[in-house]
Amino acid sequence: HVDTNGETMPILLRLRTRDGTERLQVEDTCTLRELRGAIETQLRVPEADQTLSLRQELLLSKGDLSEFDDLKPGRKNDGKKLSALGVEHGAMVYLRYSVARDPTPTMAAQHRSDLRGGKMTVETMIAKQTRIESQQSARCASVSLDAQCANKFQSYVNGVLGFAQMRFGWMYGVEKEASPAETNADNEESEKPLPLIEVHAIYEPEQEGTPDRFDVSARSGEEDARADALASSLGLKKVGMVFNVSTSAARDYTLSAFEVRTMAECQARYGPTFVTAVVMMLEDEDEDGEVTKSVSFEPFQVSEQCVRLFTDGWFAETPATDAGLTRLNKEVIVVDKVSKDVTEVDNDRFLVPVKILDHTGPLSTTFPVENRLHPIQTAEDLRDALKANGKPYAERLRDFHLLLFLSKHLDPADMAMVATQANAPGGEIQEGHKIIIDSLAGM
Repeated sequence: HVDTNGETMPILLRLRTRDGTERLQVEDTCTLRELRGAIETQLRVPEADQTLSLRQELLLSKGDLSEFDDLKPGRKNDGKKLSALGVEHGAMVYLRYSVARDPTPTMAAQHRSDLRGGKMTVETMIAKQTRIESQQSARCASVSLDAQCANKFQSYVNGVLGFAQMRFGWMYGVEKEASPAETNADNEESEKPLPLIEVHAIYEPEQEGTPDRFDVSARSGEEDARADALASSLGLKKVGMVFNVSTSAARDYTLSAFEVRTMAECQARYGPTFVTAVVMMLEDEDEDGEVTKSVSFEPFQVSEQCVRLFTDGWFAETPATDAGLTRLNKEVIVVDKVSKDVTEVDNDRFLVPVKILDHTGPLSTTFPVENRLHPIQTAEDLRDALKANGKPYAERLRDFHLLLFLSKHLDPADMAMVATQANAPGGEIQEGHKIIIDSLAGM
C-alpha cells in the first residue's frame, strides 16, 4: 500500500469472525507470522487457536478444517508478505477460533465513562443501552434446496446474466420437524427443536435488476397471487428467497445494506424461520497462481435483533456511504476492541449462517421459467411437456413453472384441482381439464 509520495503506508484488514467483523491495521511489510502475532496481541486469540483463510466457507464448515490451507502456518507461508498471499489493503480475512472472548475491564470502563455526564432523555438512554450482539445460531436447523431448481436459477444468473446484475426469486417449500440428530448442535439460544426447511420450487417474479439491487415490478401482483395459490395447492408455502451477488464491482463485505434490509423486512413479514440463499461467484487461487471460479449457494438469516431494529424504525432511509454498513437513526453500542457508540453498523454483525443441504424434490423443473429474457414460455413448450412418453398425464404437469403458466388460462377453482391432482401420487386429471390443456398446447 503506497501513498502518492511513494512511501509505504499501513494496510487495513477486515477480520470476519463468529463475533462479527473486526478491523486490524498492520504494516504493508507484514508477514503471515507477524499477522498471527498481531491477532493474538490485539484481538486476544492465541496463535495456536487461529485458523485463517480468504475463503468464506471457513466460518460455515462443520468438518475438517485442514482444507483451508491458503493461509496455513508453516515454512511455506510464514515468512511471506501478506501481499504475496493475496491479502491486500481492505481485504476480508476469515478467522476461526474456539476461545471465548469477553469484553475486557478496559472496554467496560470506556463504556461506563461514555455514559457519564450530561442529561439524557429516556429514549437516548435506551438507545445508549442497545448493544449490537452477534447471534450464534440460526432459527432453522438447515435449508435444503432441490438440486434441479437451484441449478436452474444459478445457470441463468451465470450463463445468461453473467453475474452482471442481481436476480431475485421466492423460494417455496415446507418446514419439517427435525430429529434430535438433525438439530443444530450449536444452537444454545433456543429450547425448541429447530425446523428443517426444504425448498421445492423457485418463482421469479417480473423484476428489474441492476448490479447492486433488484426491484420487483408493481405489475407482478396478480402473478404473485397466482404463484402463492399454486404453492398452497401443492402443499407448499413461502419459506425464503434467493438472490445473487453481482460481480460487476469488487466488494470487501459479505452482503450490502440493501440486501440486509430486504432480509430483515422479509423475516419480519414471513417469520423467524424465513431463510435467504445468496448465490455468489467464488474465486480460488492454487499454488501456481491459477484462478478457479465456482458458483456457491450461501444461506443466511439476519439476527432477531436486526429484525427488531428494522420493525422499530431504527433503519435510516439515507444509506451509508459504505454499502457494507447499515445506517441507523440512533446510536447503538458495538464492541470493536473498545466499546463505542455508532450510528453505522457493519452488516456482518447481523448475519447468521445457515447449514445448507440438497435433495431431489417432488416437482420437475424442465419447463421454461417465467419472466426471463430467454427462453420465454410458449404453447410449444407445453406441447413438448405433454408429449413426454412413459408418464401418466398428471405427472407430465408436475412442474411448478408449467402449472403457473396454466394458471393464466384456468380459473382459480379449476387450477387448484389440476395442481392437486398433478402433485398427488397416482393423480387423475379430469377429462374436461385435459381438453382445455390440450387445446392450449395446440394438440
